[in-house]
Amino acid sequence: MKQINGLLYSQIGYDLGCPMRAIIRSTDPSYVPEGSHFVVKNAETGETAWQGPLYCWGTIWQSTWWIMDFSQITLPGRYQISVERPGVEPLTSGIFEIGDQLLWSKSIIPVALDQLEIRAKLARNGKGWKDCGSEWRETNSHATTLIGLTDLLNWGYMYLSAAEVERLVQQVIVGGNYLAACQDLAEQSGLGQGAVVHEIPNHLIVIPGDVVQSATAWARAARLIYEWDPARSIDYLNRAEHALRYFLKQARPYGAAGFSHSNHGAPAGFVVPKDWMTRDLMMALWAGVELWKAGRLWVQEEIVRLAREIISRQVPEEQAEGGLYGHFYLFPGCGFTEKANTHHHVGHDTGSTFPHYLTGLIEMARLLYDHPEAQQWREAVRKFAYGYFLPACRSNPFFLLPEGYFLGEGLLTFCGPWHGINTSIGFAAALAAQLESFLGDSAFREVAVGNLQWIAGLHAGITRESLAGCQFWHEDIPEGQALPYCQIYGVGERWVGNWTGIPGTIPNGFSTNPQFQLVVPPTRENDGPWLYTDEDWIPHAAGWISALTHLRQVRVYRG
Repeated sequence: MKQINGLLYSQIGYDLGCPMRAIIRSTDPSYVPEGSHFVVKNAETGETAWQGPLYCWGTIWQSTWWIMDFSQITLPGRYQISVERPGVEPLTSGIFEIGDQLLWSKSIIPVALDQLEIRAKLARNGKGWKDCGSEWRETNSHATTLIGLTDLLNWGYMYLSAAEVERLVQQVIVGGNYLAACQDLAEQSGLGQGAVVHEIPNHLIVIPGDVVQSATAWARAARLIYEWDPARSIDYLNRAEHALRYFLKQARPYGAAGFSHSNHGAPAGFVVPKDWMTRDLMMALWAGVELWKAGRLWVQEEIVRLAREIISRQVPEEQAEGGLYGHFYLFPGCGFTEKANTHHHVGHDTGSTFPHYLTGLIEMARLLYDHPEAQQWREAVRKFAYGYFLPACRSNPFFLLPEGYFLGEGLLTFCGPWHGINTSIGFAAALAAQLESFLGDSAFREVAVGNLQWIAGLHAGITRESLAGCQFWHEDIPEGQALPYCQIYGVGERWVGNWTGIPGTIPNGFSTNPQFQLVVPPTRENDGPWLYTDEDWIPHAAGWISALTHLRQVRVYRG
C-alpha cells in the first residue's frame, strides 16, 4: 500500500456528554513518535480546552491508528486540534463544533424529512420513494425506511415541532401505502393473502424476508398514525397480521437462489437447507411483538415458539469462535454464523442489511417480563451483548460492528457486501443504544457513538484510491492523504458525493468490493476500507434516523 496519512474527526460535530475522539491514521508506524501530544483549543479565543497524550490503538487494515480523547470538554463552542510531534512538524485539524445534540439538530430534518419528501416527488408515478439511483422501489428498502421513521415518530416526536410531526406522518403513509400496493398486487396475482411482491413493476416475486419486514413496519405504523388516520391505521394493522400469517403458515424458505457463499462465509460446497435464516425468524418475532402491542394477542404463542427456535441457534460459550459467543448460526447445525449484512441482488439475501435483529427479543423480554421463559430471553440478549457484540465492536478503533466472524479468518469488517453498508452501521448504533437501555450499562454508549460518528465523518478517511469505487462522485484528493467527509450529502463541514445529489441522502459507504460486484474473497488480508461506494439507497437514512432517536432516548433516561 502507498503511504497514507490522515487526521480524522467528525464533520458534523460532537455531542456534549458523549465520547469525543479524533483519530490519526498512517501506514507508517513511526508517523506519531513517542512523546507526541495533542491540544484542543477554542477556535475563537485560542484558549486550551484539553490536552493529553495520544494513545496508539495498534494496527489493523494495513494502518496504525492513534486515538485522541477529549470527552472531558464540557463547554459548547468551535474547536481545533493540533498534534505536537517531537522532531516533526505538527498536525492541525480543521475547525469543528462541540455542542448539545448537534448530530440531531444538524441532520434529523434533512435526513428524515427533506430528502424523503423530494424522493416521494421523484418516485416512479409518484408512489413510494425514489429508492436509489434507478427506478426501483424495493419492498425491503421501503419497509426498512418505514421502521426508521416509526422509531422517530414513536420516541423522537417530542423533539420535533407540530408541523414536523405532520410531515413525518405523511412520509410514514407514503411508505406504508407503497407496501400496501405491493401486497394487493401479490394477492390479486394469486400469490396468497398476505404475500408482498418485491417491487413494482420489475420484480413481481415474493421474498419471505420482504413479507416479515413489511409486517413489522405496518404494525408499528398502525399504532402510531391512528390519531391522524384511524381507517388507514386499521388497514395497516390488518395487512401486518395477514403478512405474518402468510409467513408462518404458507411461505417457504427461499433456498439457494440469490445466496452468496462469500458474503455468508459459507464453505464452497455448502448446500443451502430448506430452513429459515435466523434473521428471518428474528424479524417474524419482531413483527409478532409489534402486533401483540396492537392487541392481536394470538401472536403470543407464535413469538414464544420463534424465540425458542432462535435461542437454539445461539453459539454457546463452550463453542466460542475466536473467543466470541452469543451470536447466532445462520441455519441450525450449519457450523457458521450469521453476518451483519449479506444483501445483494434479488433473491435469498435481499434486504439482509439490518444487523442481528434482536430488537423484537429485547421488546418481548420487556413486555412479557413475567412469562415463564422470559429469563431465557433476557439471558440470550445478555450473552449476545457481552459474548459477541461488545468485544466484536471493540476489535477495531472505531467500535464499528464487524460484518461477522469468518471461519479461518476471524472478524472481518468490510469484506462482503457492496450495498447497504451504512444501513447496517446505523442500525448497529441503534442496537447499541437499545442494549445500553435494556442492560443498564453505559459501556455500549461508545459503540453507539462510534458507529454514528463513522457516518458523520470520523472514519478511515477518503483517499484518492477510495474513489475508484464510485460511479458518479469524483474529487481531487491529494496523493497520500486520507480526508474526513461526512457521509450525509449537504450536512457538516465537508461531505461525500452521491448519485442523486439530494440533500440528506447517505451513500453505501466503505467496502472491499466494487459497487454491485462480489469479486473480493472475504479474507483478513483483503479486509479494509479500500473503496468508497456512492449510490444513495434509502435504507441508509433509516439506520441513521433510528440510531439518533434511540441514542437521544437513552441519554434522556440514563444521562
